[in-house]
Amino acid sequence: MKYYLTAFLLLIASLTFGQTPEDFLQESSLLLQEEISAQNGNQTVLQQEGRRNEAEIVQRLTDREKANIAQVLQSGDFNLAIIRQEGQENKLAVVQQGSNNYYELDLIGSNNNIGIVQQGNDNRIVQKINQVDGLNIELIQIGNDNEIIQVLEGNIENKDIKIIQEGDGLRLKIEQSKI
Repeated sequence: MKYYLTAFLLLIASLTFGQTPEDFLQESSLLLQEEISAQNGNQTVLQQEGRRNEAEIVQRLTDREKANIAQVLQSGDFNLAIIRQEGQENKLAVVQQGSNNYYELDLIGSNNNIGIVQQGNDNRIVQKINQVDGLNIELIQIGNDNEIIQVLEGNIENKDIKIIQEGDGLRLKIEQSKI
């Protein structure tokens, strides 16, 4: 699973260096197609460009054999993404380019892979992660106001978190409690 996240994040990185949004969605979809077919779970792929881009995605699964997979690409203006995932094999990739860029996640489950890239303008990440086993996160913010708030609650097992912030405001707050 870590291979998929690494490959996916490489695609995200290449997006910032000349890849079109259409290329990003097509290539990342091909990477995950085999896994999606095998698990036959929830899949959401969303692309929004310009003005008041807003997305709310809710994915819940109780079947341990299936996966929640969400991919979001937003470019220009408002760029709001609110994601709720509950279940096993949660995978999430969000790319927001330009303008306000706000992303929020509420996550419960196991074997989670999260890759978030925000480039330009206000850039705010808020994540609430509760009772998870297996957590792989990479958060990247480039330019302007940049703020990350991450709250880890309950018993969080097997976590690997990487955060990169470049330029301007650069604020980071991580809270962790064990209930």
